[in-house]
Amino acid sequence: MNVADLEGPLLDYWVARVAQLPKPRVDDGFCWIEEPACDGDPAGALEAAFAPSTDWTHGGAIIERAHICIGYSQAHAWGAGATDEAPRFRCHGATPLVAAMRYYVATQFGDVVPDESEPAAAG
Repeated sequence: MNVADLEGPLLDYWVARVAQLPKPRVDDGFCWIEEPACDGDPAGALEAAFAPSTDWTHGGAIIERAHICIGYSQAHAWGAGATDEAPRFRCHGATPLVAAMRYYVATQFGDVVPDESEPAAAG
């Protein structure tokens, strides 16, 4: 699947894969990850929704940490890229978070990812 076409929970899933978050999966219209228990006991781990393409508390931290540059152009809506690539952005989207998360995925996996939310190589 083209990274340029990723959106919603599937985009969030691939962001979780790039960030190496534990046990990402798509279910019931959400991306879920495993949150470890505060005391480190694996039996106390919980599943948590992860939505960096729509939630600034998730996506904003990634943008800041990865130094992703975001801008807007009438021709392509929102664009994202590295700070040294602006104003020529590599990825685009309807919102700044979608553009930035597509860029984040593309920098790790390239422009195409497998068309599934739990590839056999996921671990």
